Amino acid sequence: MELTALKGVQDILPDEVHRWDFLEQLAQRLFPRYGYRRIIIPIIEESRLFTRSIGQETDIVEKEMYVFTDRGGRSIALRPEATASVVRAYLEHHFDQQGLVKFFYSGPMFRGEKPQAGRNRQFYQIGVEALGCAHPFLDAEVIACAVDFLSAAGLKNFRLLLNSVGDAEDKAAFAKILTRHLQDKRELLCASCRQRFERNILRTLDCKSPVCKKIISEAPQLSDVLSPESKQDFLQVQRALDRLNIGYTLMPTLVRGLDYYTKTVFEITHEQLGAQNTILAGGRYNNLIADLGGKPAGAMGFALGVERVLLALDAESVPIPVFPDTSVYAIGLGDNGSSKIFEIGQMLRRENIAVQIGFEPRSLKSHLRQADKLGCLFVIIIGDNELAGNTIILKNMRQGTQDVIGLETIVSELKQRIGSINEQS
Repeated sequence: MELTALKGVQDILPDEVHRWDFLEQLAQRLFPRYGYRRIIIPIIEESRLFTRSIGQETDIVEKEMYVFTDRGGRSIALRPEATASVVRAYLEHHFDQQGLVKFFYSGPMFRGEKPQAGRNRQFYQIGVEALGCAHPFLDAEVIACAVDFLSAAGLKNFRLLLNSVGDAEDKAAFAKILTRHLQDKRELLCASCRQRFERNILRTLDCKSPVCKKIISEAPQLSDVLSPESKQDFLQVQRALDRLNIGYTLMPTLVRGLDYYTKTVFEITHEQLGAQNTILAGGRYNNLIADLGGKPAGAMGFALGVERVLLALDAESVPIPVFPDTSVYAIGLGDNGSSKIFEIGQMLRRENIAVQIGFEPRSLKSHLRQADKLGCLFVIIIGDNELAGNTIILKNMRQGTQDVIGLETIVSELKQRIGSINEQS
């Protein structure tokens, strides 16, 4: 029986890894400008962390979360999202005593849903969480960070959608209004929304069914019942975005799929991705810290889907830079040359130069083909003649030129030439 990867998961092969690295390295450069520090959180948590934070009656908890019992009899879940884990770490390690704290993260998430374009059962996210502040300007700053990231990645054709779901009281009041509106239309709703009607009616606002969307469009809007405080906060968010010249579209039906969201919520979509076009989303979750045992405190964040962003980059034909894994291919001719090149290769690695040595006994032409296949910038060659003269042949694979240089200068020559190529790239 042939062994293959499970349905809904994939191997990211070496020729593709640079695409993931491109986004991760961009996050590591850009997010610290906004004050974010990297945090690495576990892939597994107690399942009750997610049932308390995401909501027992959400699709994620009901249908999609991977849960198992460990040897100690505990109910364990593969993380379906990262916000709850970040808040757990924030409380466990007493960051809640430090005022505003900012984290960013990256890594795989797991949901047992039907695989879609840009969303497998194991999928990758990069995100930020800002905890300990309720000021509306933080909302605008988080959104600005998201927009900056996508722009820095090279995207242009994306759209920012914005709404406020108010506080817990606003949501409860609107749930009653929505219930009355949908009461005599329940049988027209899709099967999922008929369940949502009974258990979590606000989730009907997020339905993608054309019939449900039409019925919901005729309902009163959540913005109609926002408290004066929620309305004022949301107005400040909009004014702050206006000051930063960040365009947005108000979307009254935008609620996001997780119960913990309060006040500002947003999505960024890409026009060329079809139905599954959300590439980044987030919002404020002012009650989550208290729900997980901390003191009430404001919090705001977002997560982007790495696969979806990569699809958007492909749709816009944005080039992702490829840097060779190996800068130098080293060839030793004859027994003496092979022994010497082995020493030289290790010396170069200790000088932070990536080297692959051609160990196999093959022709020089075959070695050069292999170096070209690996994308190496340079090839160094040493044989009996070079050993006798204390020299080495240095071949530029891009230009097809070669020089004979003194062996004692090989480190400085390679560093200078590789650096020059990288600057031009």
